[in-house]
Amino acid sequence: MLYENIRPGSEKARIWQICDELFAQRGVIPSGREVADIYVSEGGNEGTGFTQYSHWKKALAEQQEAGAGKSADPVEPGSVDFRALNVTADGALVLPADIRRAMALDKDGRVTVQVRDGELMVISPMAAVRRLQKKARELVPGNSLVSDELVADRRAEALRE
Repeated sequence: MLYENIRPGSEKARIWQICDELFAQRGVIPSGREVADIYVSEGGNEGTGFTQYSHWKKALAEQQEAGAGKSADPVEPGSVDFRALNVTADGALVLPADIRRAMALDKDGRVTVQVRDGELMVISPMAAVRRLQKKARELVPGNSLVSDELVADRRAEALRE
């Protein structure tokens, strides 16, 4: 929560708290109008609400960008510890940037899901490809190439004929 880094009790902290709470509750960035309306209903100034909303939104973007730059190889799947997330009323599950990076999720956001025994499993296409590549490497003995084996088999067949 970004508001926790702001001086407690200040107008800025309250507006940032409104933004953080709406963002956490819905999983999407709230609108400036929505934040300003809530702040005005609490007796605050509309202009201050909009100004602090824009500062909060910029800080959120910077935080997300800083988190996005931590991965050395964004194409390789990684791991993230257990974390509580909320499913919105319309059924959306918003994944934070670090989780999307660990999943090697493409910009298009496409995933494959499966529910097994009540557990939701989500895999990105890149993670699925990496998993298949790993299984294929385990099937190939040593450092040999499958193509070399195929050529050798064809030559042996040709000699037999």
